[in-house]
Amino acid sequence: MILVPYFIDTSNPNWTKLNLFLSGGGKAFWHTDDTEKQVKKMLKDNGFPLVSLKKEQDVMYANIDSTKLNMSEFYQWSELEDPSSSEDDVWRTFLIPTALWTCPVFKQEFWASSGLPSVLTSSSVFSGSLTTLQ
Repeated sequence: MILVPYFIDTSNPNWTKLNLFLSGGGKAFWHTDDTEKQVKKMLKDNGFPLVSLKKEQDVMYANIDSTKLNMSEFYQWSELEDPSSSEDDVWRTFLIPTALWTCPVFKQEFWASSGLPSVLTSSSVFSGSLTTLQ
């Protein structure tokens, strides 16, 4: 099963920041065979304050409380010297113009250009209004 820790920052009304915790230098997902209870414990033990956990298809989406998350304990994708060769686990931020998110053409092109697999981009977790997901 794929595990996707994420949080969404809507503090700027013009820009939404979708933050995903990814492995392989920000290009791959965590994989786990753990139960939901084990995943919750692992997230807590590793500094991910969990708000909620949603299971959809073969993916577990872990909504993380960004107000309690200590970002200085994690690498950011922007800090990687060479993301194409990095294998570090990182927080990767996708900057989305809020006004365009309701446009289906923009949304389709945004997801296509993100390089993320369709199992994530077609998810109901991220397909709606990003401002209502928190």
